[in-house]
This record gives sequence, C-alpha cells and structure tokens, in this order.
Amino acid sequence: MLYKRRIQFYETDAQGVVHHSNHFRMFEEARGEFLRKLGMPYSSIREMGYEVVLLEACCKYKKPIHYDEEVVVELELEDMDRYVFEFSYKMKVGEELRAEGRTKHCMVREGKLVSIPQFVREKLRGEIRV
Repeated sequence: MLYKRRIQFYETDAQGVVHHSNHFRMFEEARGEFLRKLGMPYSSIREMGYEVVLLEACCKYKKPIHYDEEVVVELELEDMDRYVFEFSYKMKVGEELRAEGRTKHCMVREGKLVSIPQFVREKLRGEIRV
C-alpha cells in the first residue's frame, strides 16, 4: 500500500531535516490508512474491545527528508502468526529511498495478550507479502 503526504515545517529540526521521531509517526499514519482501507480502522477495532500494541520499531535513515517534500510510504505486511504481525516500510521522495523501517505488533483485550482475532486474520491474510 502507498501512503503519500507532504512534510510540514513543524516536523523538521534546526537543520531543516525531518526529526527522526517523525518517521515513526508517518509509519503509524500509513498503518492506520492500511487498516482503514481494509475496512477495519483502529476505531472499530477498539470498539470491539481490542488494542493493537507496538512490540518493536526500528528505522534505518538513508538520506534526509526536508520540509515541503512529498513522501511516499510503501507499507507491506511482512509476517503474521497466531499472536504477532509485522510491517515493513520504505519512505521515498520520488524514486529515492530515504528511510526504511519495521514494526511488530500484537493485540490485547482487557490488558491481556490474545491471539489475533479471526476477523483481523481474515482481512490481513490476503495482504501478506509472499
């Protein structure tokens, strides 16, 4: 899935470069759009009593991203088992790779780890990278 957005001035640091923490925000925005396009936005998952919890996050910064550049975040569902699902991200400006990352998630209900619910597994299964 592709998620496009333009970099805002407040997202940059004193050098005019996107602050490293904002890469993770853009990953989250892309993930939210991905789930929304699958028909299960975070809000509906939460209404059913589940939370999507972040277990791990990493980012490799290849080249700076600057104010007013349009960034495309390429998101792919990389892996899924009974309890965990994992996404990969590539952040590009034009065709140039500027950063890449991964996040790993699980789901909880009433504060306890649960297997990924069937309705989520069914939606995600068709999206997993082979």
